[in-house]
Amino acid sequence: MTSRISLIIALRTWPLHLTAAIVSCNFLCLRRSQEGFMAASGTSASFSSTKETTNYARLCRLLVGVGSEVIRVTFDKIHPPASLHTILTTYHSKLQALRKKVLNATQWGKLYPAIRTSVSSRDFDITLLTILLRNICGLTPPATGWDALPSETDVSTEANIARVKYFRNTVYGHADQASVDDATFNVYWKEIRDALVSLGGTKYEAAIDDLKNECMDPEIADHFEELLKQWKKDEDNIKDVLEEINRKLEKLTTSTSTSQPKEYEETNDLIETIRKLYNTREGRLSPFPWCEEFNFDLNDIFTKPTIVTRDKAGRSVAEQIDSTTGVFKPRKDRSKPRTVLIEGEPGMGKTTYCQKVAYDWANGLETEESFPTIELLLFLRCCDMSGSIWEAIDDQLLPKDIEADAKEKFFKFIRANQSQVLLVLDGLDEAPSNLLKMFIDLVQGRELPKCHIILTSRQEGGVTVSKYCDSLLHITGFSTEHARSFITRYFDGREALGQRLLSEIERKKELLELTMHPLTTALLCLLGEDYRGTLPSSKTELYLEIASCVFRRFRRKKGLSDVEGNLIDFYKDDVKRLGRLAFKGLIEDQLYLQGKELGGSASEIPVFEFLSVHTNRSKRRPCLDYAFIHKSFQDFFAGFFLANQILSGVITPEVLFPKDGSYLKFELAHFFAFGIISLKSEERATYFMNTIVANINQSNDFLASYLSYFALKCIRDCFVTSSILSSQLLLLFGTKLQRQNIAIFDGRCDIPLLAEALRVNTTLKEFSTPLPLYFPRDTCAVSLARTLQVNQTLEQLHLLNNFTSAVGVQQLVDVLMVNSTLHSLSLAGNALQDDSAGILAEYLRANKTLVCLNLGVNGITDRGATFLAESLRQNTTLKYLILGGNLSFGNPGVLSLCETLRINNTLAELNLSGSGIDDVGINLLLTTVRDRTTLTGLNLSYMKMITKKSIRSVAEFLRVDSSLVSLYFQGNKVSVGGTRLIAESLKVNKTLKILELSRNNIRAPGAHFLSEALKANTALVFLGLSQNALRARGAQLISDGLGVNSSLTELDLSANGIGPEGVQSIAQALKINKGLIGLNLSSNAIGDSGAKTLCQALKGNQTLATLLIAENGIEPSGAKALSEVRKTNSTLHQLYLGGNNIGESGFQALSEAGFQVFLPSQISCCTIELTLSQ
Repeated sequence: MTSRISLIIALRTWPLHLTAAIVSCNFLCLRRSQEGFMAASGTSASFSSTKETTNYARLCRLLVGVGSEVIRVTFDKIHPPASLHTILTTYHSKLQALRKKVLNATQWGKLYPAIRTSVSSRDFDITLLTILLRNICGLTPPATGWDALPSETDVSTEANIARVKYFRNTVYGHADQASVDDATFNVYWKEIRDALVSLGGTKYEAAIDDLKNECMDPEIADHFEELLKQWKKDEDNIKDVLEEINRKLEKLTTSTSTSQPKEYEETNDLIETIRKLYNTREGRLSPFPWCEEFNFDLNDIFTKPTIVTRDKAGRSVAEQIDSTTGVFKPRKDRSKPRTVLIEGEPGMGKTTYCQKVAYDWANGLETEESFPTIELLLFLRCCDMSGSIWEAIDDQLLPKDIEADAKEKFFKFIRANQSQVLLVLDGLDEAPSNLLKMFIDLVQGRELPKCHIILTSRQEGGVTVSKYCDSLLHITGFSTEHARSFITRYFDGREALGQRLLSEIERKKELLELTMHPLTTALLCLLGEDYRGTLPSSKTELYLEIASCVFRRFRRKKGLSDVEGNLIDFYKDDVKRLGRLAFKGLIEDQLYLQGKELGGSASEIPVFEFLSVHTNRSKRRPCLDYAFIHKSFQDFFAGFFLANQILSGVITPEVLFPKDGSYLKFELAHFFAFGIISLKSEERATYFMNTIVANINQSNDFLASYLSYFALKCIRDCFVTSSILSSQLLLLFGTKLQRQNIAIFDGRCDIPLLAEALRVNTTLKEFSTPLPLYFPRDTCAVSLARTLQVNQTLEQLHLLNNFTSAVGVQQLVDVLMVNSTLHSLSLAGNALQDDSAGILAEYLRANKTLVCLNLGVNGITDRGATFLAESLRQNTTLKYLILGGNLSFGNPGVLSLCETLRINNTLAELNLSGSGIDDVGINLLLTTVRDRTTLTGLNLSYMKMITKKSIRSVAEFLRVDSSLVSLYFQGNKVSVGGTRLIAESLKVNKTLKILELSRNNIRAPGAHFLSEALKANTALVFLGLSQNALRARGAQLISDGLGVNSSLTELDLSANGIGPEGVQSIAQALKINKGLIGLNLSSNAIGDSGAKTLCQALKGNQTLATLLIAENGIEPSGAKALSEVRKTNSTLHQLYLGGNNIGESGFQALSEAGFQVFLPSQISCCTIELTLSQ
């Protein structure tokens, strides 16, 4: 097994130990390596990722291919083709009004050709058909309108047309990721199928059902995805023009009327009332009730924070939003965004931004051209919502004494004028969890589908909704210039004090980082006044000083005498009481608390200064309801409470980190707890850090990554208050870390500090950064280069997607020249280009240690490939070279490699997947490999430039070759004919052990040829056939081969639509097959019945050890049936069940039976049980 795994290592972007750390199953490693091109990009693909992509493509094909035909049939039923030219003549004047603005020249030419009688609906595109259906077919919009989902009971033609459009928009909402999971796919497919069959007739049933199971060629998939995108874009443009025309008509009608109806006058009065409310309520910036001085006119103090666009993967991109009203700016993937989500950390200015938008609208200030024309802006705070959107509008915006009739007329106005209404929903992460569905319905357009919406949220709070939003933005707070501008405005008239504060900030890096947050910048201004420019740099100390500042001002306001010593200690009981309630609120996801819980009155207790009464916001909330003026203060007081509990011995730090990972939601509270403890007791702080590191050693990769980020964040904060303690903690972290591998999934992790800790570590062998990190270019590479100067343990380093330039590469190379332990280096996805390839080539000439080098997806061309090839003529240690995903690397580069392969006797495996090599290059490479014997592994997946000639060349090569052990050839359109050629060669090949043919449209006829090959082949141990549309018949044919074959140990049949019927064939094979130890049947819709069929076969099977059945619709009953297998089968011990609804009962049954059960990483929201004593 070890030799097989080593064969795969070089064909991956990074060696498989990274994924094996999460799932220590060799078969899973083999399965994950099937996505060669994805791997080359440094992105680990999940089992279902390509299945989900196919789901999306199938939905596009159904909507565009079948949908357009059915819409045409519907049109023909209303206006028969024989009389179409006459009908169009009748409606010529009406359509003439739509010419140019709505109908383009091509469409007009199709409607009115030179020979009028030759007009045919078959020449109309789907956009034109939609226009005609709405304008000349006498159709009445369904009760819910054309843009919303009709009720289930409405089965009219109009309703079904609206359904097709609705699901067109819904499916298009997945366009950024181009993927739809199985459960969602099945729901969408059924709804669309029912609508189309209802419109077109039962004759479409069979065709649609066949389409659901038909294999999707990648080029066809791309074609239909593009058609859907164009359809959506065209209709959006037309809808906007029509809306503008209708608005002008409405305006004209209004202007000719002698008087407005009374209800419109009442509505206008309410709108004016809301404008006045925003002017008074949002026009002042006063986040701190305890500080009367901090009360400014919004326009005087407002400084626009930096807002940048994000992609659907959550990565910030270069495009910056230049103005407050620029958030609806069209993007390349969305011409007219309707829903915008703005994410950001606490204190970054999300609420102030919303205030500014509302205030500017109320005052009629000019907006950007892309900003919609808004008649009504509804600014709602999510934390104050408890029911429907209508209840929230009434509760937060309308007069308390409004009459029911006036309120209903106002709501009617909103529904009738949705495109001119903007909903601003602030603080989605603070909303009650039971309202999540309402927000999703709003964003998806199931409610108020034409309303424009701006939402704000912490990033973790907006995850569920973000995938449905048209535009994702990230508020990054203040730039250095923004912070300077804010401070200058604050100290207007006191320039000397302001300048001292600015100088202090520029001197201290920690303070400079705090000015990124608008809230902490404001706090720095307040403290700057109290301390005359000398400020703490630690975030913990800053909040402690803020608390002291508040208490001091409270006593001053009450005319109380000064207190000697620490004011926080003086009010310790009150602080502890508030902290207990703060932490209780965090556990219960509750922002509010009642004053009676604190005891006393607001006039007597200073901690009330951190709270605000929300009676002005909400009519429904009791007047004694309090909320923290900012979420970070809730975290601070909760942290204070936890620190006190630990310092007094009530709890230990272990309690804060339950194994289920539910502690993730308490990050900031835990951070403050550690900071406060470190100021009180070095011994307790050391014990706390020991606890964190112990959890890192015992946790899965995801939680270990988070805890590493958290530990380093705590240590960094300590550097400010005690460099001695922080150095001791960093030493402890480095020496106590006992993991052999760690992957950093959190881009905020302090890699330079981690690199410093690794200088003394003696256990870590593999370090990976799979995702982009938030550091300047080369920071990570340079930091780790210093580590490698002294670290003699690290063997594998994977810096993926981390902006490493030639400068960083040179620093690494300089160190690696003397390092004797590192044997695997991955630099995929860093845009290194040819210059960096040249630097690495020089390194390879002299290096005697490196075994694996990954340079995938780096923009390397033939020039860079030639550099590397020439260096390998002298190198005698490199065995695995990955150059996949370098699209500009073609035949000239291959020629250089082939010349090297003729004299290099070390290189064992070569990954060229996703490159620009064509048939000539493939033939040259195979000829070279055939003539030499040391190259044993080859990855030629996703080669877009090759044709059937290359498939024939591969088959001929396998017939005569006696050296290649592994071949990855997925995604190359092999089809049935190519499969026949390869299968014939397999009958005589005696050396190939690993063959990956996923995503090749092999289907059942191709499976027949492979089945015959399996009966004759005695060498193959792994066969990958994922996503080949095998269906039940293909599964039966492969099973026939398995019944005879005794060499195959691992088989991947995932995402082939084999269903329960196909599983029956496989089950029969498992009863007699004695060789298979790993089987992947994920994403095959086998359900509980299929799972139970497998159970019967597995009770007698004594060889299968690993079974992957993820994404199969298996319920608890299926899981419980699987648990019974262990009573007679002691061999099967690993089950992969991600994406099934097995529930807690199913999971428990399997676990109790002794199975290792692997599910997707889901963080439990269960409560941390603490002693919440006072």
